[in-house]
Amino acid sequence: MINEPIDRDRLSVVTGALLLALAVARLLEVPARPFQISVLGSPLGFNLSETTILVLIIAGMAATGVESLVRAHPLARAPVANGGVQRTVVFWIVPALLTMALAAWLSRISNVGLWTLGLLAAAVLIPLALLAEYAAVSPEQRRDTWLQWVYSVLIHLVGLILFSVLYDARLRGLLEAPLLFIAATLLASRLFWALTDRTRRAILYGAVAGLPVGQLALVLNYWPLSGLQGGLVLLLAFYVMVGLLQHNLTSGGLEKRMVLEYGGVALLGMLALLVAVP
Repeated sequence: MINEPIDRDRLSVVTGALLLALAVARLLEVPARPFQISVLGSPLGFNLSETTILVLIIAGMAATGVESLVRAHPLARAPVANGGVQRTVVFWIVPALLTMALAAWLSRISNVGLWTLGLLAAAVLIPLALLAEYAAVSPEQRRDTWLQWVYSVLIHLVGLILFSVLYDARLRGLLEAPLLFIAATLLASRLFWALTDRTRRAILYGAVAGLPVGQLALVLNYWPLSGLQGGLVLLLAFYVMVGLLQHNLTSGGLEKRMVLEYGGVALLGMLALLVAVP
């Protein structure tokens, strides 16, 4: 998947630092600070807890780490006309959101055995995401079928964890919906960017995919679902929208067969959730 060899020492240091931060986060205790603001005359309060602070710090570490790896790629130092990289911010999205999702998820696990399994899963997912970002620096490899498949799996997995954590937090709709919209938009934009190489167009398509996720979150607040069940419903909406938009980008339009196929998947998924929910 990678033609240009990655600096394994740098990759090991970045991965080790992120895993250490995830492990140490379980031991740190920071007092929560309540914040109250008013939006459209409605009070909106939230607590800035130690989890929130640590999640933001770990996301910053992930962005810094992937930046150092991407900048070490030969094409990152080449002129843009020769295939060089103009902006590297887009490479931060998946590693930063992945570590944020893992940090928030691990903080909610009280069982030590399950927490250890989660940390071991992180030890596989984090270097995989970093390797995928390094490979995506090359325009030729960016469109490789194998790399796109890896990205699709990573993005949907990150979406499931992040959607479940945010939904389980039971935030007010004025806060929850925008956060879910931003998360879904960023994830979808990263996937579309590999297909278009145009940042503005990728963000536009990403916003179209993220908008139903944010709107659906407002509806789900009236449905007694667990965090995982709510995350699965939101992921289902995200999957359908991303799939249809991705097909539109690659084929230049939507076919009736694809709409029926994704509509059938959404219907079956919702029926399965209705049966599973008491």
